[in-house]
Amino acid sequence: MARNGNLCGRGVAALLLVVTTTALTPLACKPAEAQAEPSQQKVLFHISAGSLSDALVTFSRQSHVQVTSQASSLAGHTTHGLAGSFTPSEGLGQLLQGSGLSYMQVGEHAYQIAPATKASSIVLGPVRVGGTASQDTQSAYGPGVGFVATRSASATRTDTPLIQVPKSVYVVTRKQMDDLQPLTIGAALRYTPGVVSANANDSTPSASLFQPVRQRGFESYTFVDGLLNGTSVSDPFFLDRIEALSGPSSVMYGQSNPGGLINMTLKRPTETAQRQVNVGFGNYGRYEGQIDLSGPLNKSHTLLYRLIGLGITQGSQTDFNHYKRVAAQGDIEWKIDDRTNITIIGQFAYDPETWDPWIGVPAYGSLIKTGSGRIPVSRYFGDPAFNNNWDRQYMVEAIFHHEFTKDFQFNATARFDEQSNSSCSLSLDGVDTVNQTISRSAFCSGQYKGRSSQMTANFSYKLRTGPISHSFLVGVDYRGQWADGYWGFDFATVPDANMRHPTYNQYTSTDYARATNGQLTWTKYPYWQDGIYFQDQINWHRVYVTLAGRQDWNGYGGNDLFNRPFTWNAGINYVSSIGLAPYFSYAKSFMPQTGQVYNAGTLSQPDPLNGHQWEVGVKYQIPYVQSFFSAAYYDLAENNVLVNNPELPQYRSEIGQVKSRGVELSAHANLAPGLDLILNYTWNKVYNSRTNLTGKTLAGETVSLVGKQLTQQPVNAASGFVDYRFPSEIAPGLSINFGVRYQGKSWADQANSFRNPAYVLFDSGLSWDAGQMFPSVKGLNIRLSMTNSGNKTYVQCGSATFCHYGDQRITYGTIGYHW
Repeated sequence: MARNGNLCGRGVAALLLVVTTTALTPLACKPAEAQAEPSQQKVLFHISAGSLSDALVTFSRQSHVQVTSQASSLAGHTTHGLAGSFTPSEGLGQLLQGSGLSYMQVGEHAYQIAPATKASSIVLGPVRVGGTASQDTQSAYGPGVGFVATRSASATRTDTPLIQVPKSVYVVTRKQMDDLQPLTIGAALRYTPGVVSANANDSTPSASLFQPVRQRGFESYTFVDGLLNGTSVSDPFFLDRIEALSGPSSVMYGQSNPGGLINMTLKRPTETAQRQVNVGFGNYGRYEGQIDLSGPLNKSHTLLYRLIGLGITQGSQTDFNHYKRVAAQGDIEWKIDDRTNITIIGQFAYDPETWDPWIGVPAYGSLIKTGSGRIPVSRYFGDPAFNNNWDRQYMVEAIFHHEFTKDFQFNATARFDEQSNSSCSLSLDGVDTVNQTISRSAFCSGQYKGRSSQMTANFSYKLRTGPISHSFLVGVDYRGQWADGYWGFDFATVPDANMRHPTYNQYTSTDYARATNGQLTWTKYPYWQDGIYFQDQINWHRVYVTLAGRQDWNGYGGNDLFNRPFTWNAGINYVSSIGLAPYFSYAKSFMPQTGQVYNAGTLSQPDPLNGHQWEVGVKYQIPYVQSFFSAAYYDLAENNVLVNNPELPQYRSEIGQVKSRGVELSAHANLAPGLDLILNYTWNKVYNSRTNLTGKTLAGETVSLVGKQLTQQPVNAASGFVDYRFPSEIAPGLSINFGVRYQGKSWADQANSFRNPAYVLFDSGLSWDAGQMFPSVKGLNIRLSMTNSGNKTYVQCGSATFCHYGDQRITYGTIGYHW
């Protein structure tokens, strides 16, 4: 921190505005060399992102130090917020990061804020933001700082520095979502290593607002606040962060695929009042309204609230496909006392019209050239007279926390949700390249209702035995799911579509009812899962060991118990003094499967899919810089994959295996005030290592699938994204961002007979805080984002009859007001 004898006069002259909630005490101005350092006792801060002026008021109240500034110094400035334990100087430094402002000490318990460019004698001291694991002050549940999150609760269900977690966890922060302005969760995960969208056009919202993604080659389950996502509104606007937890994770979550899972954190109430209203617009006729209000309900701040809502209407690049949604979330947090709080969250969403997810285009005419030219990107091979998709859902969630002591805590999360929907659409069955026609079939799922009740609760206890510390966790899980509805197919009467000139309004719901003669199939799907898990996080000097195990019981309906899987994981990290942390881990997963297995003269339910993985890697945090780097190599296998029984074809055998091996590199860094960066690279090979299944090539030849790679899974992928905020003297409040995404070649069918080509896409955007240039419009913000800026046409196929064109250029902007 700068020391200068002339600071006394500057300090007195600067007291034009008091940014504090306490009375101003006399400032004893003295030569800088003799200034006393304020107390270095750490203080627990919880300050929300938003206005810097409001944040400094809260900072002063929580730290009991005075902060003063000229009014013009703070006008239009915002902050990422502050969460965790800091000394006052550390906390103030993080609040001011990237603002172009500096601070100096003007008394024993007082600081003064001033523009760094106008006070060359004021120099920031050794402010430790980010730092190494021992200095980490972020929150595992907060929005992160810039593009960097250094803590997570997804892998261990405890607030743990990522550098101590012996597996790969990638966090999409709130700022990253604000810059990207993703319309779906799949789009928000584009700059995440090891994650591949199952559909090329992942910017087009569907009823669930989540297009399937795969991690390390396997489809991901999605969770919200640590519970399986049944009906939660997962629009990015409702979230504080998204975490991709890679590798087997059943030990904390129960059934899940071995590639990993996605855990999303809903926005919570804030102690500091913050409000925003946004109006959005874009191509394909997109219009959107957003509102987010949060703050205290009483003077003691024991009751907090949050209200979030949005309305969307838009078309898509595919003809006759539209999407509409209204959604709302309401939160109430009650701080019962200093050690106990409960948060109630309610959500409702209604989609009267959604995108048709099943129809696409054939490989012939899109990926594979034909004599009749390329199929237009906008071509729809369904029938608008039969396309009928709507969805309605709601949920109620409760989050409870109690501290018996500082080291002994209880946490619980419970949720009930319900969903009803109806879906009717056509799908492509085969292509006649000679007559240029496509055969189609019809499918309807009607009067569908789904419900689920879930709960997870755990006790955590910290204990120190000599030089070794333990953080114990013991918990229970319960999940009950019920679903029922009618469904049916029509394979015979749907008219063929002409590839060049399709005719619409040929097939209606009346035709479907006549074809099925009302003989629909009623299905009821009840599922339940109980689990007990335990974990010990051990620390000895710089060595961190994580051991965890879980016993599950699950079954369908009233059937007897048929699965009792046990999963476990173990890992070790060494965190050096320079922030470098090599690690090794082993983990297992399970996923129930249905069917009939014939073995030794008996029929039985199949055993769950069984995944196991070992992973070795290194993580790194640059000391005193907000950054996080990771490199990992993994070897993953899934066993008990069902294949054909060679002796009894009507039954299945559990002899299949799928393997996945790969390398993931990731870098997130806030390199300098106003400069944030993301870099990622993935090498991944996923293939059938054991199977007796066969597939047909594009030419119709039957081949074994042994050694064949999974479809739409590129071996190589890379991405980079940078956001730059201009200095205030050049362009006040203006930020620009730029991204590039590369996806390598992938196989387009199970037989590996033709490929999806590689492609490179560019994204760009800007944000302007108009209040920094024009104080009279303080709080006004304008954002613009462009996906696939070069408007590249590309297509991805999973078979000869199921392909999707990738998103063409999508331009989306918002005009917002924050106060």
